Amino acid sequence: MSAQPPNFSWVLPGRLAGLALPRLPAHYRFLQECGVQHLVSLTEHRPPHADSCPGLALHHLRVPDFTPPAPEQIDRFVQLVDEASARGEAVAVHCALGRGRTGTMLACYLVRAQGLTAGDAIAEIRRLRPGSIETHEQEKAVFQFYQRTK
Repeated sequence: MSAQPPNFSWVLPGRLAGLALPRLPAHYRFLQECGVQHLVSLTEHRPPHADSCPGLALHHLRVPDFTPPAPEQIDRFVQLVDEASARGEAVAVHCALGRGRTGTMLACYLVRAQGLTAGDAIAEIRRLRPGSIETHEQEKAVFQFYQRTK
């Protein structure tokens, strides 16, 4: 049996999804059934049962709660999604609730992949995933990413 993880949604269907912390082996099975091959964890500790699905590669980028990812973490995430997409593999990213850190990474990816401005990317992620990008610092990280990549 699989079970949908909390706050799961596709941002780019079949390519990139966000979610809250997966807590059950059934959450990992759900991701795998959806075609997700890479799980990017932004929590400070490894997610529980992360080894329950051998076909799901875990990438751990530790970002403290309520803080924005560092520029090099954003770059690593964007590179990882680009490389997975080029191979036809899907990526899911999570933090604790799937809002702040997750939303920040997702917005940065939209800037990169769709050429959106920082403001448009933030608005789109908030439309798709209400409550995303919780702090001014997280918003600023998206704007700084946009500036760095233009």
